[in-house]
Amino acid sequence: MKIFILLFALVLSSVSYAKSERFVIKSAIIDESPTIQVSLPDTYSLSNSSSYPVLVVLDGSTQFQHIAAGNQFLSTYAIAPEMIVVSVSTLKRMLYFTPTEHEQFAGRSGKAHLFKDFLNKELLPKLQEKYRVAPYYMITGHSLAGLFTSYLALEKSSLFNAHISISPSFWWDDKALVKHYAGMKRDHLTSPKRWFLSIANEPGEMSESYQAMLEALEANKIDNLHWFSKSFPEDTHDSTPLVGNATALKTIFNDWNAVPEIDVMPLKELRQYYKSIVADYDYEFKLSLHQYNVYGLKAAYEGKTNWGVEILEQGVKDFPKSEILWDSLATAYELDDKINQALSASKLALELAQRNDSIFTSEITSQNKYLNSINASK
Repeated sequence: MKIFILLFALVLSSVSYAKSERFVIKSAIIDESPTIQVSLPDTYSLSNSSSYPVLVVLDGSTQFQHIAAGNQFLSTYAIAPEMIVVSVSTLKRMLYFTPTEHEQFAGRSGKAHLFKDFLNKELLPKLQEKYRVAPYYMITGHSLAGLFTSYLALEKSSLFNAHISISPSFWWDDKALVKHYAGMKRDHLTSPKRWFLSIANEPGEMSESYQAMLEALEANKIDNLHWFSKSFPEDTHDSTPLVGNATALKTIFNDWNAVPEIDVMPLKELRQYYKSIVADYDYEFKLSLHQYNVYGLKAAYEGKTNWGVEILEQGVKDFPKSEILWDSLATAYELDDKINQALSASKLALELAQRNDSIFTSEITSQNKYLNSINASK
């Protein structure tokens, strides 16, 4: 029953209202001026100081929407961090997504190093200039773009921390990237990188070259490379990005959620937990609005109301304009038999909801009426 109540309460924060923006980069590195589309987290405007990791989506014209929506859903329940999701596409995929020049495609392939430089020197600095970007970068690609993200995973000069390669084209140029990996030295990478690879129901050179890469990964262990492989036999090459990217986010961040089950922690232990995984990610994640909401409500509903109150009180300090956190804090106060504080928090939640024309106004109004009825009956 408690789990049902908790899930119902979390529904308040599960609806996305993220802001999307577009701009053009006139590149001096690649022979294109890509249109960049950015989906900001739905909590971005609720704080002036919180920064967010970046997830770059290649072939964004077809892959951006479902990946952005998937991240927003998973982050709502603290399964993955909230991210600034960025779409970028190139018309010259063979040229810029292939790390070697194939003799059959001379002059039309082998310029992945230029696209890497475009990302490192033009796209990421532009994002840092325009948005509150945290120094944790992810990139996802499918097919030839998956070959490119695989290439980046093995490049120590790449700025990306985590990589998603959905049905990567390892067959390219007689499995050139597989052979390149097989010859790498154990100490090639100087900082941690996470790499998710997947394959669908794809016979022939796709599956054969994918298996060759897995065998190379097993045979040659590289320090600091944390790789994960999944198979989706019920999907095709074209359908697999939908399930593949959602699974990739859950897999790469499989140990990121401090309390994935019904267990709870006080605020101090939550902070210690995220310090303890810095070595794995090469980054210390700060608690997001959704994490404060999830962890605080979990603690309150599991009988640790003092923990829940403490977590949510810190949450409204970091995100003072969030009607959701103030409403959840009112719930925690009421469960902790602090009705006057609950009413104060609920009143502020309602004021914020009405001021911002929040889609949660009716739920927040209901809680406010309920708390007033309890107070009147005393």
